[in-house]
This record gives sequence, structure tokens and C-alpha cells, in this order.
Amino acid sequence: MKKQVKNAHMGQHLLVEVYNVPFDKLNDPQKIEETMVRAVETEGLTVLNTFTHQFEPYGVTTLISLAESHLSCHTWPEKGCVAIDIFTCGSKNPRSVAWWILNYFDTDDYVMNDYAR
Repeated sequence: MKKQVKNAHMGQHLLVEVYNVPFDKLNDPQKIEETMVRAVETEGLTVLNTFTHQFEPYGVTTLISLAESHLSCHTWPEKGCVAIDIFTCGSKNPRSVAWWILNYFDTDDYVMNDYAR
């Protein structure tokens, strides 16, 4: 039996919390999905599947599975905030993807936390 190596570097995980976003940007499922897909494709990542759900009365969740891992976005328009989760393996930097998405949400009020996994 081969011994498992703990703490082996598998990739970069970026968690982004975004605040003070206009309601209409947080409640537009088509634009959010388009922005996310364009961001990962522009950065050279491979989209495998996308899923977007519009909540009632408002809110959006978009999930993108990537050949390099995943990207998710959950919005709370009534609170003006969004949570973004980007996990990439290999040489791709999740911050590059985040900048494209932050540009769409049009705010500089955010917190980013990087984790090596």
C-alpha cells in the first residue's frame, strides 16, 4: 500500500467576498453567467459544465465546473453582496479570473483570501 502524502499542493483556492454591489448586477443570472464564462475562457481555463439558478424573489447561484477545478458565485441582492469561490490546479492563477468578475460587479469593496491546497 502506497503511503498518502499530506499537504501535497493540489492547487490555489481563492475565496472572495464582495460588498456594496448594485442590486441589478446581483440579480441578472444571464449576465453573471456570461461574465464568469468569459473570465475563465479569457484566462485559458476549460469550461466543462455551467449551472445557473435564479431564486425568488431574488438572488443568483452560478456554478462552473472546469477541467482545472471549479468556480462558483452566490449573490444576495437584498444585502448588496456576493460570495465567489475559485479553485484552480496547475499554473492558472484564480486572481486573474477574479479581476474579470469584480470588474462586472463594479465595486472596490471586497476581501480576497488565498489558500494553497
